[in-house]
Amino acid sequence: MAQVETTVQNRVARVRLNAPPLNVLTAALQDEIREAFEALRNQDDHNVVSLESALEGTFSAGADVAEHIGEDNCRRMLTSAHGLIAEVLRCPVPTVCTVNGPCLGGAFELALAFDQVVAGPDARFGVPEITLGCLPPAAMVLMPHKLPPMLASELVQSGRVLSLHELNERGAGFGREPNLPRYADLPRGPLVEATRLLRAGAAERFLSAVGPIETAYMERLLTLHDAKEGPEAFLAKRKPDWDHVSYR
Repeated sequence: MAQVETTVQNRVARVRLNAPPLNVLTAALQDEIREAFEALRNQDDHNVVSLESALEGTFSAGADVAEHIGEDNCRRMLTSAHGLIAEVLRCPVPTVCTVNGPCLGGAFELALAFDQVVAGPDARFGVPEITLGCLPPAAMVLMPHKLPPMLASELVQSGRVLSLHELNERGAGFGREPNLPRYADLPRGPLVEATRLLRAGAAERFLSAVGPIETAYMERLLTLHDAKEGPEAFLAKRKPDWDHVSYR
């Protein structure tokens, strides 16, 4: 069974994640999603793209924790994640991320690349990387543009996971119901032009901003004991033994 399913019907494109049990965003899965968006970019049979989960009650638990261990794994993970986000930002038509259940870590970073996020009442959002001794590079670029800056700082620095209600109370402005058919009734040409002007080089700006963070991740963060200890403790289901040493 394919882990990424793409359908186009009535001028609405849907990209569905189907990687049970939690739609963990391995580098390989992120590459598949990117390829789906690349293919859609060369089609003109749709006016909107919705990213959804085919799993009931789960959007995605985020990136694969095992891929946070080791320099080669981390580089592959970051390259895949940021390449996917750039491809979403290049999409010529409006994009909607439709969330049910948990949307954590790399999944939340990906959602923030979309023009709109809509979610059900059971949705939960957060970037808990700091609790693993890591950090979320894409969130550090996208969150201050999509969320109130102090909320963005709190989420990145604390690793808190918030409900849709809690986020919207803090000014997130996420929607509750997708209205995808509305886009289907609009003229594609003007819609594409409006989308291009609204984003105005968003993919290139993102890659330029996230590049130095990627470098710091590889050259500074990965030298720390705690950056290795966090993922290893998580996988071993034990409490991490932090040494609290900073990079110097």
